[in-house]
Parts: sequence; structure tokens; C-alpha cells
Amino acid sequence: MAAEAEGLKEIIFIQLPGIPEAVTMSWIAMGIIIVTGFLGSFSIKRAPRGIQNMVEFGIDWVTEKTREFMGENGPRFLPLFLTLFLFIFVSNLLGLIPGFKSPTSNISVNLALALIVFFSTHYFGIKEKGVLGYFKHFMGPPYWLAPLFFVIHTIGELVRPVSLTLRLFFNILAKEVLLTLLATLFFVFLMLEMPKVIQALLLAGDFLLRPAIILLGALVSFIQALVFTVLSMIYIGSAITHEEEH
Repeated sequence: MAAEAEGLKEIIFIQLPGIPEAVTMSWIAMGIIIVTGFLGSFSIKRAPRGIQNMVEFGIDWVTEKTREFMGENGPRFLPLFLTLFLFIFVSNLLGLIPGFKSPTSNISVNLALALIVFFSTHYFGIKEKGVLGYFKHFMGPPYWLAPLFFVIHTIGELVRPVSLTLRLFFNILAKEVLLTLLATLFFVFLMLEMPKVIQALLLAGDFLLRPAIILLGALVSFIQALVFTVLSMIYIGSAITHEEEH
């Protein structure tokens, strides 16, 4: 039974020999983004159409989100946020294609993305305010409770990458588990000996349920990419905002 399950996994998921599955899928996601960006900028027209229109819409949309959550400082961080959103969104969608698996269903990939946001937050905060000015907001006010506030703020900062990682991981993993379960049940129903009428009903139910799960998965893919990116904007925006602007 274990051998059959392993064989079924090899049929369902694409994996290059000797390379971790998450790495393979991450490369595919990056390749899709690079090729789409290249095609969108290959023949730029004043009135965009097709892929160019899609690329420009994505850039404009993320730019507006940066202004909404970070003010006028936002657009200068566009390369970071656009890359995060596109990679997470495309990675999430990959799992909806038969033979592919979302890189974001791997906790290591999500942790790497969360750590990029974590270190970027403190790097840009220190760059904007200086070391003393940045860590001053860890101390209060009121400043007579500085030691307590420092501990609370430090714990809060350390929790952020954990929260980003687990939120994305569990949401995408749930989608992966549902789709894998449906695919497995389809083969199980085909192999089991049962009355033809019952078998046909089970196969039809499995077949009809899959599109609904795919549509739900596409919605979840977009929402999770948006949530991760918006939270990243908020974290970095709060780090670079001076107290008088806050």
C-alpha cells in the first residue's frame, strides 16, 4: 500500500531527481514571472494590450497599495513588494495545476520570505532613523517603562516572521491537501471493486468537486499573497515613519 501511495505521488507531482521539490517549484514560479515580464516589455505600446496590459496593471496596483499603506515613501519600495506579491501569488497558483505543487506549501520557503521582510524592516528602519533613533521607539513612551517596553517590542518583532510564515503555510497547505485528497480518491474509486452505479456517482462527485476547490484555491492564493505583502508594507512603513509623522 505504501509503495502504491509513493507511486501515485510520483504520478501527481513533478520533481527533478536530486533536487528538493520546493526548490524545483520555486524555480518554475520564478521562470513564469521572468518570462511574463519579458514578454510584457518586449514590444511596449502606448495603448497596452495583452500581457503588457496585465503587467502594467499589476505594477500600478501594487504601487497604489504602497501609497495606501506607506504614504508617499511607498513607491520607492516597489521592487521588493512587487517581487514578494508576484512570487507568492504565482507559487500559490502552481498547486492548482495537475503535476505541480505550491512552493509556499513548504514551510522553509515561507520562512525565507518572512525573514527577508524581517531583516528589510530593521535595515530600512535603521537606515532612515539611525541606530539610536530606530531603537528609541522600542523604549516607550512612557520612557520610565523603557525596559518593559523594550522586551514587549522585541518579542513582537520576533513573532512577526513566525506569524507571516505560519499564516501562509497553513492556508496553502490546506488547499494542497484537499486537491491531493481528491486526486487520490479518484484513483482509489477507479481501483476499488464496487457496483458500477456507486462507482460512477463517486467519480462524478469527485470530478465536480474539484473545480469548486480550484476556484476557492485561486481566491485563497490571491488573498494570501495580498495579506503577506500588505503586512510587509505595514511593518516596513512603521519602521521608517518618524514619530511626528506617525
